[in-house]
Amino acid sequence: MIGVFGGSFDPIHFGHINPLIELSEQFEFSAIRLMATYKSPVSKIFHSDASHRHNMVSIIAASTTNNFIADDIEIRKKDVSYTYETIQNLKNTLKNEDICLIMGLDVFLHIETWYNYQKIIEEVNIIVVNRPDFDIKSTKNMDSSILERITEEKGKFIESKKGYIFFYETPSIGISSTRIRSMIGRGETPSGMIPGSIMSYIKRNKLYMEKI
Repeated sequence: MIGVFGGSFDPIHFGHINPLIELSEQFEFSAIRLMATYKSPVSKIFHSDASHRHNMVSIIAASTTNNFIADDIEIRKKDVSYTYETIQNLKNTLKNEDICLIMGLDVFLHIETWYNYQKIIEEVNIIVVNRPDFDIKSTKNMDSSILERITEEKGKFIESKKGYIFFYETPSIGISSTRIRSMIGRGETPSGMIPGSIMSYIKRNKLYMEKI
């Protein structure tokens, strides 16, 4: 099974990296594909170009301490990417690989607004990772078609390959890309929040230097 984790990665930081390494070990993913978004369906503003965000992901994926793959499938599209379409493209490319979407609780709480979300929850497994300031109890008002797919049985989740949702608790890491960008804009170094290689890339390319 491969994990798929999409995001802005503006920039990528330890709040992304550490939980994913933990998940890869716990669920024995053959790989986790990191996908930088080119254009968000909800018109999210990006503070660095897609090429820079993908490059930063590629730097992390090049490390021998993880099994990440920097996937530019959404960037190559150069348009709005919908998760359902990305999944279909991955299935066509990877053939028999089972797919598990990984997302934060903050993102999961809006899944009912996604294009073809019901087909998504039928065709893949989903791991939802806790996020600071978001309570799992917030899911109680979600559609029953989603709630009935939640399982607390890790073995069942792994064996099923698709159609189940698993909530994974990891120590909350109070790191956000917004905070990192603000610190860099003030001339501060976000020590302990991003790898040195990413900070070097940011400085080299003069990213986020303007005050936010």
